Amino acid sequence: MTRGQQNRFGLGTSLIAAAFAFNACGTDSTDRSIRRIDGPNGAITYVSSFVNPDQVEKIIGENDLTPVINDGANIPEKYRPLIDAFGKISMGCTATHIGNGLVISAGHCFDAPEKRINNKPCDRITVDWGYRKDKAPYLKSKCVTVLAAELNDDRDYAIFKVDVAPTAQVELDLSARPKLGAAVTIFGHPQLRPLEWSKTCVIEEGTKGGWGVDQFSHQCDTEPGNSGSTIIDDTTLKIIGIHDGGRVPWNYGTFITNTPVAEFLGGATPTNPVPPAPPGQQPGSPDQSIVKLPNQLFGPFRNNQKSVLTTFGRDLGEYIDFDVLIDLEEGRDFVVIEHGDRQRVELSGVNRRRFSRLQLPVTVSFRSNSFIRSNNVILQDIKVYKSVIPNP
Repeated sequence: MTRGQQNRFGLGTSLIAAAFAFNACGTDSTDRSIRRIDGPNGAITYVSSFVNPDQVEKIIGENDLTPVINDGANIPEKYRPLIDAFGKISMGCTATHIGNGLVISAGHCFDAPEKRINNKPCDRITVDWGYRKDKAPYLKSKCVTVLAAELNDDRDYAIFKVDVAPTAQVELDLSARPKLGAAVTIFGHPQLRPLEWSKTCVIEEGTKGGWGVDQFSHQCDTEPGNSGSTIIDDTTLKIIGIHDGGRVPWNYGTFITNTPVAEFLGGATPTNPVPPAPPGQQPGSPDQSIVKLPNQLFGPFRNNQKSVLTTFGRDLGEYIDFDVLIDLEEGRDFVVIEHGDRQRVELSGVNRRRFSRLQLPVTVSFRSNSFIRSNNVILQDIKVYKSVIPNP
């Protein structure tokens, strides 16, 4: 595929301009946003630019993605013992088993906040292992808990446990960051297709793509659905990073050495590192009870579609604030926000609305008719209040 191919999941110009204008006045420090779409093979979760959502993980130059078939007979022999360690996650990402039921992926796949969170519930998420073009998954695991996860401008990772461990695993290289120019490879589920191999590329400086201090650039081919794929040293066959996303011509990953995965290799529980309170602020004050979540983008939508876009559960806290920006078919397609004790609000047309102090849980859903397809729904400036409700 040629470089700079057009993405069919673009946002409307007027809506995204409004979103950028609004976002520029807020406190957001990043242009990266979680996006969920209904792809050809199911719901996909990935990171895009909030201002330019066409800028997502991409094919760079010619398409090197190769479906893995015949138990790996069409790929180099050295990779074959690894291929059953890769899984397709139900929310639309890729996972890798690293032993004893411990699994790694990207933080944005689990709606990770900017600061590390531990022990996040995930019992509705499953992983299908060993899914290939000519072979059904050999195992379905259920996510037990997200031990640690984080999403910010420097790191994007998730470490979780599953109830049933796969038979295969990939080892980690936690000795040091790999050298620039080291050859790496990626296996994953682009667009939720059966397992595909990216062939090889090399590690480059993160600054080439404008990534963070704990991230690096690469040009291995990926697509939405590859999020969370592990980046593997082509010589040692050990994991050196987690693929997070990209913007042509640079995709990027987080160095595995800059994640807390080592804490859990011996079966330990999270230490839950809480930063010290700033001078004058006591633990438990309202400021510490606020968690800011990444922006979320949905759409475009199909005709006659009815689906839950996202759910904010009681595990996050007590109350939530967020802005909703919509570009929908007026009077025919609707976004429904349900909160607290069966309270609900319906929105349609081109609209923007601020919701404040909604009692959790909150569910955001969409329904459409059989006519003109609607464009987008954006949730931004999302803040969860753990317990104390500060004054607006």
